[in-house]
Amino acid sequence: MDSRPSRRSENRTLLEVAITLVSLDLANYEVTTTREVSLHGASVLTKQQWAPNLRIDVRSLQGSFSGFARVVHCRQGKGATFVMGLEFFFTEGQWKQDHGHSAAAAAV
Repeated sequence: MDSRPSRRSENRTLLEVAITLVSLDLANYEVTTTREVSLHGASVLTKQQWAPNLRIDVRSLQGSFSGFARVVHCRQGKGATFVMGLEFFFTEGQWKQDHGHSAAAAAV
């Protein structure tokens, strides 16, 4: 039996949504997009490297989603981009306004 803990216990949904990221100390701000989302986290493309454990405010530009998150990791992506993993502490709203999309993807 494998005694290692699971790295991720919930499925992620591929979903590209325009978002704003603002560090709570107001030192960093960026408009970017999600790659994948889940109930408690997201994978985000970014142009700058964000420090691990930094707490940020995340807001959807295409829906009513808002939340507070912690940067889990920020790794070099392709070219001049980074892929950032976020863990949410608090969320409300939907990533996108529901225009015939599946309710599960909009509410994730």
